Amino acid sequence: QPPATPQIVNVTVTAGNDVIFNWEPSASPQTHAYIIYYFIPNNQTALTLDTVYGRFNTTYTDIIGDPSYDSLVYTIAAFDSCGRISSFNTLPHNTIFTRLSSQACEKAIKLNWNKYNNWPQGVKEYQVWVSVNAGPFVNSGTTTETEFDFTAFNDGDSLGVFIRAINAVDTTVTSDGNIVATRASIVQPPAYMYITNATVDLDNHIQVTWMVDTLAELIFYKLDRSTNAVSYQNVVQLPAPDPLNFLETYGDSSSITPQNNPYFYKVTAFDSCQGTFVTDSVKTVSLQGELYDYYIANLQWNEFELAHANVIRYRLYRNAGQGYFLIRTFNPGTTEFSDSLQQFLAESGIFCYRIEAEYQLSLPTGYTATLSSFSNEQCIIHRPIIYIPNAFAPYGVNNVFKPTIIYGNPQGYVMQIYNRFGGKIFESNDPNIGWDGTEGGKPSQLGGYGYLIQFKAEDGVNVERKGMVLLVK
Repeated sequence: QPPATPQIVNVTVTAGNDVIFNWEPSASPQTHAYIIYYFIPNNQTALTLDTVYGRFNTTYTDIIGDPSYDSLVYTIAAFDSCGRISSFNTLPHNTIFTRLSSQACEKAIKLNWNKYNNWPQGVKEYQVWVSVNAGPFVNSGTTTETEFDFTAFNDGDSLGVFIRAINAVDTTVTSDGNIVATRASIVQPPAYMYITNATVDLDNHIQVTWMVDTLAELIFYKLDRSTNAVSYQNVVQLPAPDPLNFLETYGDSSSITPQNNPYFYKVTAFDSCQGTFVTDSVKTVSLQGELYDYYIANLQWNEFELAHANVIRYRLYRNAGQGYFLIRTFNPGTTEFSDSLQQFLAESGIFCYRIEAEYQLSLPTGYTATLSSFSNEQCIIHRPIIYIPNAFAPYGVNNVFKPTIIYGNPQGYVMQIYNRFGGKIFESNDPNIGWDGTEGGKPSQLGGYGYLIQFKAEDGVNVERKGMVLLVK
């Protein structure tokens, strides 16, 4: 009798693009050799490829066929020393032939391949093995289908891909397909984009800073602003530089009043595929204040808000005329403070404040930093406090009549003295120069004299005081 038809184990493609064909030893002891065939599925015929001698020689390497061009199908027959030949195996095995395609606006390499046929229980799964930039091949996904979208790459990466079929009965039996190589060419979207800060400078302009994945391919940024975190308006569109900067900053000075309310910002990036990528929003610190009573300034502010940021502390700075100095530190959650001004009687009466929010930024990318966001500058002008004596003695201790002006910084100052007949006998434009009780160089008579004091305060309000002063000895 002819030998029994051999059972095929698998066919697999090597990294060198050869095909290894494996089968079980023939069950017939008289088997002398095996005939290797290319199988033609269209007409169910077999073309002789080669002969392997020896019943227990069960591997053949095909160095002629090209598995990178198409799927190759193999079958086998056995023959004995008398020339009797078995029928060829009617369940041929085929190599896996993989195709790939990509489009610039899709961040995916689309893979598809033919099925691996004729394992008794079929294929358990297909594994997608990928090498990125000549690195080792890594199992990058599994599927029971014959297509797969691979996305774990960047624009310009060199990729090598092959598909591995896993036998459903014995997972140690596998079949590798041909290796397909390509260089990814896509419009690279950003892997991340975050606002990192929004701070107000001394000109009450708001500087917004954001971080972007520099591997992305972007056309422009759009910065939007809101006062309620719901309705946003576009502030500016900025062209994205090539290459991208890791950090971008824009100074917003268009019709904003950060001393009146906080502002919310978010950034949207656009690519050439009309892809959009939007950051979380940031909320600035708005500092407001008013003169509550003589020598008392009341201050209020809102808390700083930014995704992935935790406020560590708030610091309050004051400028009473000699520059900014730290006056108080607050824990998160504190949003008001009353400041005593009585120690600054010799200053001009302008008190300016800023709040600093110090925060820890910890992004999902692993980036961490300790940063600060400042509020607007809020200035409080203390109205002048004027002390005017009602009498003075030219030859005594208080021998000059003049007002004491606290927080005045008077502009256009004038003081006039009138006698009892309405005649002007003295005038001074310097608040430090008062009336010494003389008229034309001669001592004036005892009695009451009228005065008129006028000037413009620091906040632009016209101040006027008039009354009578008694000249005594």
